[in-house]
Amino acid sequence: RAANPEFKMIFADTFGEATEKYVATGIDLFKELAERYSGGRLLVDVYRGGTLGGQTELPQKVQYGAGQACQLSMQNFVPYAEAYNVLDFPFLFPTNEAFQTFLSSPTFLKSSLISQPASKGLDVLVGLWANTGYRVFCTSKRAAREVRVPQDLKGLKVRITNSKVEQQAFKLTPASPVSVAWSETYLAMQQGTVDALNVGLGPLTANRIQEVIATATRLNMSFNAHVAVISKKWHDSLPQAIKDAIERAGRESWTQQQKLQEENNQRMWKEWESLGIKIIDLKPEERKKWIEEVGHQRPEWKPWKERFGMQLYEQIANLEHARPR
Repeated sequence: RAANPEFKMIFADTFGEATEKYVATGIDLFKELAERYSGGRLLVDVYRGGTLGGQTELPQKVQYGAGQACQLSMQNFVPYAEAYNVLDFPFLFPTNEAFQTFLSSPTFLKSSLISQPASKGLDVLVGLWANTGYRVFCTSKRAAREVRVPQDLKGLKVRITNSKVEQQAFKLTPASPVSVAWSETYLAMQQGTVDALNVGLGPLTANRIQEVIATATRLNMSFNAHVAVISKKWHDSLPQAIKDAIERAGRESWTQQQKLQEENNQRMWKEWESLGIKIIDLKPEERKKWIEEVGHQRPEWKPWKERFGMQLYEQIANLEHARPR
């Protein structure tokens, strides 16, 4: 790359190089490709592991010009774009592939998922997603319960995120939702403050939470995905050639990220099985029960759709690959 680049992108995230074998972010490859495709005119200065702040602070820094880009979870991005709540609706996407296909579709590119962040000064970096796949519902060694249908949650204290959609989803079950900070989750599971949680395989393994887990049910209800955003003001000021280099690098990095994450997931599942964790896949009739009792088509979700984007919801639900099955 050029010794004196014309443009500099400070790119921050909260994962570190050590966790890439659990959560593939695509950021390091993005840096390499963006600098190459810009002909050395762009320098991507990456700050890993939360060195510039947590996921709630990073978008603010990008808005105010203290950085040019960051990556954060869809759930933490909701304050900047309420439309992202729609992607959290239970069982909206029948497969991980359907979800990823949507993220690169014309429907996504023309939706409020792009326009809402832009109105807050944030451009979504189309292509550079870090999707770790579906969240996994796990019970602790203290609870040690096999969860196959919603009724199995009766009496369980389930740790939930700040996602209002996830909170509502578990209110539709017999579970007792409990809000616990991520940093306190390991001890909470170990000591019995909570009995279960619903988190991505990568983040769970990166934080060694599998050490206190007895069972893991692949509900395939919602995703643990991270979106990358750029300062709109900075992005708009760039020459078209640099914008093109950034977009091309993002798309190619995401292709590699998907491959690496799949390899990571296969390795992690083998590790979990070797630890004696019981892995549970739902039978068709069990999955049907979950969709009937919690799924996005239920009437309880109507006010949520009206608030966060009925049009967006209908566009997704009507896509052939996103129909409930």
